[in-house]
Amino acid sequence: MGGDGGSIPTRGELVKQKKEPEKKNRDQDMVGRWQHCAISGHKLVKPIVSCPLGRLYNKEAVINHILERAGGKSHIKKLSDVVELQLTDNKSFKNEIKADLYIDHYNAPYMCPVLGLEMSGRYRFVYNWACGCVVSERVTIEIPTTTCHKCGKEISADDNIIINGTEEETATLMVRMKRRKDQQKAERKQNKAAKEGDEEQIKPSKASKKSDGPTTSSGAVVKKQKTSDDASKSSKYEETESYKKLFHKNSTKKDKAHWVTFNPYYN
Repeated sequence: MGGDGGSIPTRGELVKQKKEPEKKNRDQDMVGRWQHCAISGHKLVKPIVSCPLGRLYNKEAVINHILERAGGKSHIKKLSDVVELQLTDNKSFKNEIKADLYIDHYNAPYMCPVLGLEMSGRYRFVYNWACGCVVSERVTIEIPTTTCHKCGKEISADDNIIINGTEEETATLMVRMKRRKDQQKAERKQNKAAKEGDEEQIKPSKASKKSDGPTTSSGAVVKKQKTSDDASKSSKYEETESYKKLFHKNSTKKDKAHWVTFNPYYN
């Protein structure tokens, strides 16, 4: 063929090939998850909070999300569903970006307080739900302890949450979050039942205080018996005439009328 001004089509033009999915830019994905809010997409600014799934948010964005009751993050319904992170500033971080300079995506504003590793996504980081202190995962593996490396508070390894973990780790954290919520509900029910029981015990005790005397185990009131000394004292005072005059009025004596109230018909 040819010579007639035509062209010969190639296989690529005749056969439609399946398009390969676009590959994510690793640096852009890392910067988006580690330096930007998962709700608003704005740059992370203190105070920074995290949910039980290990996602990072600006606290202001979380408050707006709760007030507006927006969808997308159904597991965040109140501020107690997130923890404010205690981050360590990286003194070597430079926020200046110029057009003619290379942008180092691994230069992060925060770091591990123990090993000095930058919190940029290159290294794995965890935080504890009890205190919110952020350290690198390498610290928890190499230096296992029951106290926080930063604040010294007693913690449990089960409360460690991986920041921006894989899909499998996120599914594990989801199960742990549901288990924690169930435990909190059970504790609230127990505290409520105990409080109601205490109130029921207090009510009969108040009623017993209003009674005239002490009560027995059956609830009957026991009257106080007068002793011989009390009886002798009361009889001594009752015998005197002056003592009787204090409480008894002389019926033979009539009250004299005042000169203003004097009435001859009645006096």
